[in-house]
Amino acid sequence: MVLELSLKDFLYRKTLLLKMLEERLPAESQRKVKGDYHSRKKPRPCGVTVHSVIGCKYGCTYCYLPEMGVSFSNYHVYGLSGDEMSYALLLNPYFLPGRFGSLIAIGSVGEPFVDEHAFTRTLEYIHSFSKHLGNPTQFSTKAALSEAQVKALASVKLPLSPLVTVVSLAYYRKLEPNAPTPEKRFETIRLMRKNGLHPLLFLRPLIPGVNTEEIEEIVDEAKQAGAIGVVIGGLRITPMILERLEKAGFQTTQIRERVKGVLRRGVQLSVDVSDIKRQVVEVVREKGLVPFLSACCANNYTAMLYDGIRAPCPGLDYIDGRFCTLCPVQCPKIKTKIDPDEAREMIEKIAHTRVLELNIDDKYIRVKLEGKKNFSLKEKILIEVGYRRRVLLQ
Repeated sequence: MVLELSLKDFLYRKTLLLKMLEERLPAESQRKVKGDYHSRKKPRPCGVTVHSVIGCKYGCTYCYLPEMGVSFSNYHVYGLSGDEMSYALLLNPYFLPGRFGSLIAIGSVGEPFVDEHAFTRTLEYIHSFSKHLGNPTQFSTKAALSEAQVKALASVKLPLSPLVTVVSLAYYRKLEPNAPTPEKRFETIRLMRKNGLHPLLFLRPLIPGVNTEEIEEIVDEAKQAGAIGVVIGGLRITPMILERLEKAGFQTTQIRERVKGVLRRGVQLSVDVSDIKRQVVEVVREKGLVPFLSACCANNYTAMLYDGIRAPCPGLDYIDGRFCTLCPVQCPKIKTKIDPDEAREMIEKIAHTRVLELNIDDKYIRVKLEGKKNFSLKEKILIEVGYRRRVLLQ
């Protein structure tokens, strides 16, 4: 099967959906949405983040929210309604709607299911995405969900990718003092699998010298609960995070040794855990689960499980090879087809200049533009997501 891709169709559908929602939403709602940062913020490499809740009450020791000016002891449910959020995404110049469009992720700056009100708002967003957009949607959570809540999520006709975070069995109370126990989160995984969802263990962050000895046991528990895969993530630190870890009784020597850069207040630095990640990938494979080094890839995988359609990941990790773990989607083997004439037309329209040369193969679009040496981020993302090829300017 060859997957035919058309950026022109993506943008045409986006225009139609915008007009439809503008007819539904009152003028006051439209003004509110146009002032909301979801309508303009830059995406992650392969998708957009949506905030149904800002803040959290779990107080995790490793959390970087306080350094972003977001509370990890208090929270508020986001002010946009479901259809307002869908409208915001359609206004966003980086976003493409549809099953093969941009990936959506809920839960990056707050716990989306922290209480019943938060659950209701998050579910409202998911329902609206199902009705108007159709994009694969992921959420990450540490909450203990009831079966009624899980059934409500599972009833939505949308490719959903649930990530359930468990990072420690022995030290969870020190690391996540106010979060539900790992046992309750494993029970959430069981309920999700029982009700037809495809949950994954979110093993993030890996904390050298703290939780790295527990990985095999955590993966075993997740598999027994019904997880289909594991998303493996690293650690970002600040001086405040190190202080909290040390105050909780943890040695941070190994963390400090792996940091590249100078620690300064308010600046997040990544901890080099690439060697640990490779080891975890092998452990996960040995246990019969699917490992992922990118949450986006997991979102793309669960979308395939939802509807049986194999599509290359919008993040194009399989081209660069940095994060691709060759999951069952097998992105490098998927054949896609695009119309060169349309590609030329759309690139000229988006870049506002003439295409002098255009060469297209299975992985790349190589283009020479008149009077232009670089694409903007918006131009690059629209072309790459729309055509599932890395775009290179000659």
